[in-house]
Amino acid sequence: MKTFLISAVVGIGLLAGLSACNTEDISKAAIQEYFGDQYDKALSVATCESGLDPHAVSPGGGNWGLFQINKIHADIVSSLGYDWSEITNAFLNARVARIIYDQSGWSAWSCG
Repeated sequence: MKTFLISAVVGIGLLAGLSACNTEDISKAAIQEYFGDQYDKALSVATCESGLDPHAVSPGGGNWGLFQINKIHADIVSSLGYDWSEITNAFLNARVARIIYDQSGWSAWSCG
């Protein structure tokens, strides 16, 4: 019985460890999903803009999330069916960033 309990605890611990992702891993996965063809450049831009922190907000509050999306792009967010308050979701932020990139290239970012 004691061996079974130890095995169960170890097994649960391993499963928890395997399923745990940090914000950097989530950010990289979002970048990969939306910028597969531009992954290295997108990773560089997001690292410069937010330190890969999907919850980053600029000091003035105008730029939000992984790619520091400016509030002037709130119309893109709403056109996708989301509220601006969801822009710190790494996947939504990367999706919006890809739309901006497709329209303007990397010049839309100071780190571009």
